[in-house]
Amino acid sequence: MVFETKNIRNVGLFGHSGSGKTTFAETMVFEAGASSKRGSIAEKNTLSDHTNIEREKENSIFATPLHVHWKDSKINIIDTPGLDDFVGEVVSTLKVVDTAVMVINAQNGVEVGTELIWDYIEKLKTPTLFVINQMDSAKADYQSTFLQLKERFGNKVLPIQFPSKSSDSFDRIVDSLRMTTYHFGDEGGKPQKEAISDADIERAQLYHNALVEAAAENDEALMEKFFEDGSLSEQELAYGLRLGISQQSFFPVFICSSEQNIGSGRIMGFINDICPSPDQRPTAKLQNGEDIACDSQKEPSLFIYKTLSEPQVGMVSYFKLYSGSLKAGDELYNEESSTLERIPNLYTCNGKQRTAIATMKAGDLGVLLK
Repeated sequence: MVFETKNIRNVGLFGHSGSGKTTFAETMVFEAGASSKRGSIAEKNTLSDHTNIEREKENSIFATPLHVHWKDSKINIIDTPGLDDFVGEVVSTLKVVDTAVMVINAQNGVEVGTELIWDYIEKLKTPTLFVINQMDSAKADYQSTFLQLKERFGNKVLPIQFPSKSSDSFDRIVDSLRMTTYHFGDEGGKPQKEAISDADIERAQLYHNALVEAAAENDEALMEKFFEDGSLSEQELAYGLRLGISQQSFFPVFICSSEQNIGSGRIMGFINDICPSPDQRPTAKLQNGEDIACDSQKEPSLFIYKTLSEPQVGMVSYFKLYSGSLKAGDELYNEESSTLERIPNLYTCNGKQRTAIATMKAGDLGVLLK
């Protein structure tokens, strides 16, 4: 299936080691139906950490691409390592994703790895959302973690979700954007929708109003509408928030338990509905000062952001197609070697599982072998 540029979402999972990025990636793939069983780090069967050394160390070492189909879109997901030693994998990933998902451990709050990655996010001006993970832990502290996010990253940090006071365990999430409560069963997955409880309604309305104001601030017409009516329609709100996250004028905060499969589906829905597609990001800059617009009607141009040597396979190159359409058999000019090179094959992948594809369009991520 070939996806149009407007229907592609490229996201990277970032965060301090132990924040739960790999488990969150597994849950996203499972929720989208791209796998029949969620992989486990303990069982050493995850799609992301698939190399022998990663399974031995029980830590991500390489940035691993995955992908899912969600509604009408393709969401490309790159799971990155959290250890400082492998920050190069983080930087190369930030160069090709259009949204950063910063995963925070609800037990530890903002950690050293969070700070280090944030420096690169700011440098590359990457739209970002925060996910406070491991909310099911006995030591999870939402309020302390959220306040740390506000203190470190400023008033642009706005909560879309918070845990309900009406439950002693983490099985209810109050969503201040949708103004509803999601109630999860013992197996997680798809929740039931409930009315927001009396204990949570005032806080939810306060957060909702802040989100509406943040959306209105990004467009003069929306601001006028907001001043006149005091509210925005669902469509206007989505448009304003899309502008806001693209321009880094606000950073939404979600909560989840990737281990218990609680909350990931809503986050994927937000990525699909609100986060920018590749053509909604600024044009890419070349070293010679020229720009490359993400347009599938232009000449094809791809950027290889990582190359590995893989046993029994040879050289494996991971790339982003910045412009044009690309199909197996095409020839492209290599700026570095000043030669024509034939593209023998195209693949999309979930970890080490690779699927051959015939063609792809601007903004998509892919793999070349040999």
